[in-house]
Amino acid sequence: MEGTYRPSSARGSVAIALLLLMALLAAASALHFFSAFDLADRAARAALRPGEATAFDDLTQTLARLELAGSVLTGIAWFVWLHRGVANARSLGVQTAATPGWSVGWWFIPFANLVKPYQILRSLFGGVVSGSSTIVGFWWACYLLAGLVGNFAALQRPETLAALRVYAASFLLTDLLRIAAAILAALMVWRIDEGTESLARTRAIPSAAPVGSPSEATP
Repeated sequence: MEGTYRPSSARGSVAIALLLLMALLAAASALHFFSAFDLADRAARAALRPGEATAFDDLTQTLARLELAGSVLTGIAWFVWLHRGVANARSLGVQTAATPGWSVGWWFIPFANLVKPYQILRSLFGGVVSGSSTIVGFWWACYLLAGLVGNFAALQRPETLAALRVYAASFLLTDLLRIAAAILAALMVWRIDEGTESLARTRAIPSAAPVGSPSEATP
């Protein structure tokens, strides 16, 4: 066993709230890009109202800025939670695929970050949650596919109506994958925290702060 068990439910709650917020932003973005098909159809009939195309572009930029800001905040909350989650698991004798520090560090290593984060989350989930860890695989597949399709979408230049439809479809698919990834990630956080706390109670491990106490949010 390594280190001292310190409840992570407060950090988990913040991560879950931000992940669900990102899912809502992705849903708003998906509806926006779905509307682009109607925009293209009416443009083909020369039925657009003055300024409608500009308004669409402005909303696209606004949503992109909101998602960028949300991604930064969610990423910080995710890494803070993950570091504590891995540290807690190891304090309870669970063998994870990385140390707490490297559970965060591997996300920033090119190519390795296509595999290692999945291995770390799978080992963490499997170590503290009973039953199948299939959810980790589904989450990682959605996360990687969202990145791949999103990069493709970002390269599109909708200079024709046909290109606009491809552009909209690409971002729509990206947003649907992001919604799935965010919801699955939130569910993983909840199940890992529940499993870790249950394991701590079973093994009667003393913690740095009582479960559910205000001090559990202390770094």
